[in-house]
Amino acid sequence: MLYIRMFFTMLVGFYTSRVVLNELGVVDYGIYNVVGGIVGALAILNGAMAGSTQRWITFALGKGDEEYLKKVFGVGLTAQAIIAVAVLLLVETIGVWYLYTYAVIPAERMDTAFWVFQISMFTMLVNILNIPFQGAIIAHEKMGMFAFFSITDVVMKLVICVALHFTAADKLLVYALLLFVALIINFFWMQIYCHRNFVEAKLRFLWDGKLYREMGSLAFWTISGNLAYVGYSQGVTLLINLFFGPAMNAAAGVAAQANNIVTQFSQNFQMALNPQITKNYAQRNYAEMHKLMFRSAKFSFFLMLFFAVPMFYEAPFLLKLWLGDVPAHASLFMRLGLFTVLLTVIRNPLIVAAMANGKLKKYQFVVNGIMLLVCPVLYVVYKLGGIPEASTIVFFFVLLVAMFASAALLDEMVKLNFRAFVYEVLWPIFRVGIVAFLIPSFIYFAMSEGWWRLISVSFLSVLVVATVIYYIGLAGTERLLVRNSIKKIGEKNRIIRKMSL
Repeated sequence: MLYIRMFFTMLVGFYTSRVVLNELGVVDYGIYNVVGGIVGALAILNGAMAGSTQRWITFALGKGDEEYLKKVFGVGLTAQAIIAVAVLLLVETIGVWYLYTYAVIPAERMDTAFWVFQISMFTMLVNILNIPFQGAIIAHEKMGMFAFFSITDVVMKLVICVALHFTAADKLLVYALLLFVALIINFFWMQIYCHRNFVEAKLRFLWDGKLYREMGSLAFWTISGNLAYVGYSQGVTLLINLFFGPAMNAAAGVAAQANNIVTQFSQNFQMALNPQITKNYAQRNYAEMHKLMFRSAKFSFFLMLFFAVPMFYEAPFLLKLWLGDVPAHASLFMRLGLFTVLLTVIRNPLIVAAMANGKLKKYQFVVNGIMLLVCPVLYVVYKLGGIPEASTIVFFFVLLVAMFASAALLDEMVKLNFRAFVYEVLWPIFRVGIVAFLIPSFIYFAMSEGWWRLISVSFLSVLVVATVIYYIGLAGTERLLVRNSIKKIGEKNRIIRKMSL
């Protein structure tokens, strides 16, 4: 169900991005990214509490304690409501100040930017209140319904794109307003589903001092991680705007959207495994937990390679097909960003394991202390005359250091063997990645840009990636697992054919 969701959202996402860019124009598209970046930067507390709430719901399910589960949900919902009020105050004070003082926006579009800013704020507030309900769906592993809500959201965005073409009003303002309406509709549908299917998912607010302290402690030490994320995704957006203007924000935004759509190939796989990692920790089944972590990292990386390799080589041509008029620098942003995405999917299972443990003080101090270097280092690089794409280069190397630090710290937290992680995950990934990116380069440099080169590079990439994954990337037991899975699929197909006859 998650992969059906992924293919649908990917196809519609590529189309809607092109339509929105064409309808809004480069400047207004950049303005929307800047405004969203300001609101997102001031919602770091929500991200911290969201991770804490989902972890505790999953942990409670692993323990099998229904009353404790109800308490966790009620406390989490109350915390989200408090955060919503805090974010509202921050956005209406610091956010508005930054918008009028530092944001690089054409004077004639400032009034529109202000109202889009207000709409984006209310969109963020609804998302904050929706976190516990979305967390319950994932924790209960109801991936089919999660896919349904995602597809519904994408369909409504497609309708919005069509409406933009016919509106005579300010398209940027209409776009922001319609996105908010779509979110409200999906929000109420999710409330109804959760209320009917999960005993804990009721719209009630609870206060439990001990549980608040435990969840708050986890959230507090997660804030540094969210600051690091804001430093890259939102803070970097603001730095690009400060040094290069809204047109460069459009280029970075387009590249990020392309890479994020492709990231879903690995996120779907990891989303299905993450609750099991946490539940195995709750049951103290460390061996199974480590196996799931290693496979999550390896297989997610391998899935990404099937798309990352051809996208890396054919980025300019693909962006032309997608957008028509491609913003300057978008191709290089996209190429460099793919390596960051590949590294991120390796690191994600380590973060899930750390959250499952819950004692994050030392982990966040070390790992996310490293991640917080992204923004100040990038500021210095830009001051020294660095290219706009330096944001992805800086983030990649900081993320690499943080990943090694994370794996080392998990030895104490969840009994993870650092050497096993290096030899069973990183070493196979490194060898597969080198071969997978190297061989298609021969065709790329031998042919001219066009459909034939795209087809040739894509075909060779898939063939090479599949081959090197099987013979170099997989261990003996994993190759056996693949062969058995193929046999089962073949047997099911034979049964279906017999039944049809």
